[in-house]
Amino acid sequence: MPNQYIDKESLKIIRDKLWAISNKTGITLEDIQDRTRFSYSQVYRILRGNGNTSVSNIIAVCKALETQPAVIFDFVITIPKYDPVRKMLKSKATSRAGNSSSHLL
Repeated sequence: MPNQYIDKESLKIIRDKLWAISNKTGITLEDIQDRTRFSYSQVYRILRGNGNTSVSNIIAVCKALETQPAVIFDFVITIPKYDPVRKMLKSKATSRAGNSSSHLL
């Protein structure tokens, strides 16, 4: 079974923002527990843990913190340099094949 992808760097940014909002607003982990109906340990793992969590869980915590998700997800990530998308590769291969077959006529 392949390893689960976890973007620890982005999760840390998200968790730090959630934690800062919690501290600023005075909305405690217990309050978030009451508002989300998650267990205390689940709330703690979402805000302070280092494992993966779901977007749905983050949205629920945003609601409990009375904060729009855009505030939490407002950060820049590094986009890697990728190879061309498959459609472009197929298009190039098709045009090359078309060009080489026209030479045969």
